[in-house]
Amino acid sequence: MKKIEIEDDLYKYILANIEAFGETPSQILRRLLLLPNAAPSEQKSTETQDESVTITIPPASQVVSVDLQDSPPAIDSPLHIGVSDTVVQSVTALFANPVFKNESVVTNKFKMLLTTMYYEKKAAFIVAANTTKGRTRDYFGQNLNALLASDNEEEVALLKASKPRDIPHTPFWVITNANTGRKRIILTQMMASMGYPEHLIERIKEEI
Repeated sequence: MKKIEIEDDLYKYILANIEAFGETPSQILRRLLLLPNAAPSEQKSTETQDESVTITIPPASQVVSVDLQDSPPAIDSPLHIGVSDTVVQSVTALFANPVFKNESVVTNKFKMLLTTMYYEKKAAFIVAANTTKGRTRDYFGQNLNALLASDNEEEVALLKASKPRDIPHTPFWVITNANTGRKRIILTQMMASMGYPEHLIERIKEEI
C-alpha cells in the first residue's frame, strides 16, 4: 500500500481530470505529467496498488486519512465505477462537467451527485443522510459489511434486495433499486435538507 499526502483542492483536481471511467489515479497522473504508459506487467502491478492506495487529505490544519477503497463493496454491481468518479467542487460545476453530462446510466449520475454533495457540504450531508428515509426503509447507511453479517437473515435479504451501492469516496452507501422518480425524490430531499437553493434543486428533474 502506498500513502501520499495531498491538499483537498489537489485531490479534487486529479479526480476532475479523468477522461473515461476506469482510469486509475496513476493513469490520470501519467497523462497529466506526459509520462509514458506503464508496461503491461507494471500496469497490472500498479492497478493492484491503486485499489488500495490511501490518500491523506489535510482540510485546513487537520489531517484526515481517506481510503479510496474503504467504502463497503457494492452488491451485484456491474455498473460500479471505482476510484475514477468525477469529484468537483460544487453541484453547479458537476452539472456542467462533460463526464456527468455524457453519462447515460442514471445510477452513475445519481452516485456522482451524491459524492459531490458530500464534499461540498459534508456536515450537512451527514445530517441529511440520517434523516432522509422512506416509509419502511432507510435510503442511506454506513457499515454495510456489519449489516450484511447480521444473524437476522430476513433483514439481510431485504437489505440485499434494495441493491445498496457505495457512494464513491465517502463512508456511505445508498439504495439503488429505486426507479428514476424515486432517485430524484431522494436527491431533492437531500438537497433541501442541506440548504441548496431552489434553482439547483429544480435542476434535478432535468439532469437525472
